[in-house]
Amino acid sequence: MLRFRTTIACVFLLALLPAALVGEEIRVPFNFQWGESAQRLEDSLKRVQARVVERKTVQSRSVLVVEGIPQKLLQRALFYFDGDSLAEIELHYGDKSWDSVQYAQFFDQTRRNIDTKYGMGRVIARQKTREGEVLQTLIGYQWVQATTSLQLFLYTAEQGADSLRVLSLHYKGV
Repeated sequence: MLRFRTTIACVFLLALLPAALVGEEIRVPFNFQWGESAQRLEDSLKRVQARVVERKTVQSRSVLVVEGIPQKLLQRALFYFDGDSLAEIELHYGDKSWDSVQYAQFFDQTRRNIDTKYGMGRVIARQKTREGEVLQTLIGYQWVQATTSLQLFLYTAEQGADSLRVLSLHYKGV
């Protein structure tokens, strides 16, 4: 009888283990839902006084580029729609006054925070390339759950004293 109870207890604990390893559920940012319409999203953004600064098409998907969402260090958000259904949100974070070290530190801290919430991410990009005088670096991690995947990227392009740095989070419906 003791062996049976021990087996049942082990099975119960193993059933709980995946949930403990995954951590929290990855949620769609700003309380939106996958499949949300562009109009409903725009109406919500107007209530927080954010503004659509550009509308474009990328790989046959319509994209709304939005600025002014009140969130610390958020520079812009790109909302991707398949048809009229929200399919992806890309968030760009940073500060124009930061140097490469500050961006790297912010990236590392963001990755550690996400690892703590959702479990260990896996490396999906780590490359340095040179195109002419421009040195480009791309580092990326990914977390995947049942309904949403999250990717974190740090992209830098440097040419002498000039540089472009972008830290982005990409939430995608699965």
